Amino acid sequence: MRTFVAFTLISALFAARQVSSYRRVIQLRLTNPFCSAFTGHNCKCQDSNGQYNALTEYCCNQQNTFTDIYCPGPNHQCTSPGNEIDSGAFVRCCQGQGVGGAYCWN
Repeated sequence: MRTFVAFTLISALFAARQVSSYRRVIQLRLTNPFCSAFTGHNCKCQDSNGQYNALTEYCCNQQNTFTDIYCPGPNHQCTSPGNEIDSGAFVRCCQGQGVGGAYCWN
């Protein structure tokens, strides 16, 4: 039964054509408490209600252990030219402040 449910879920995810569906899968993957990953250049606190620039800056400063992580970038994002943003920690920070998640990209 579990295999069928997992297969059905995977099939449904691949059938989805909306970018937000894929973003949601990425958010779920990044919020796994046992998984923390350094990612690309940019992260921003946002959810279906909008973008949160002040919270993005707060979360950026919370993990600023490297000298090349700064906020705001050109689009009010947390930016790291050296790819040193811990996207898992960034997502958890946004969610800890009541936002649905974060969007991170290169």
